[in-house]
Amino acid sequence: MTGIAPRPSIEEACMLWQSGRDTGSSPLRAAARVLTGVPHYFEADFIQAFDAAARENDALRAHASVLLSALDVAPRHSADEWGELVGFPSAWAGRGTPGGAHATQIRQSLASGSITMPLWGVSLSETVAADFGDRFTFEIVGEFPAIIATQHSGIKPDEVELITGGVYEVLDVLGTVKGGLRARLRFVEVVAAI
Repeated sequence: MTGIAPRPSIEEACMLWQSGRDTGSSPLRAAARVLTGVPHYFEADFIQAFDAAARENDALRAHASVLLSALDVAPRHSADEWGELVGFPSAWAGRGTPGGAHATQIRQSLASGSITMPLWGVSLSETVAADFGDRFTFEIVGEFPAIIATQHSGIKPDEVELITGGVYEVLDVLGTVKGGLRARLRFVEVVAAI
């Protein structure tokens, strides 16, 4: 870590988050892992590359810090309540991932009974979530804190994305019709920066 960058606004942080997975949310998730000391729930070269870049990028860590701080004081709602707030009727919030070469590690993480992601994005749309992959689907049940990304960024309202994060209890993992796995998660607590 090289120093302290000026603190960006929540709007700037959300705009960066929504600027693209490889240029926004993935680097910010890595910066949150660096700030909290929490490793990713699976190991991969590309994850290590994001983490190494985040250690060297003061501005990126400053943006992630803004999101972590906002999440710490964010209201907690269920998926249907979040849907009401954003004007998108939904009783579902979650994210999909393809799994790929990391499927075994993901299954092991889920089998541990809890999974921790300091920051991650979820959608209120199952269709949008499935666009990121349907080998594994993470669904949040119950109340959880979140930041309504588009409310602050003014972009990508069709993704109905919430920025959330924390420690999650794995309630169950069930098979899907398409041969994937759906993990139902319950929020436990946010993860603070160290």
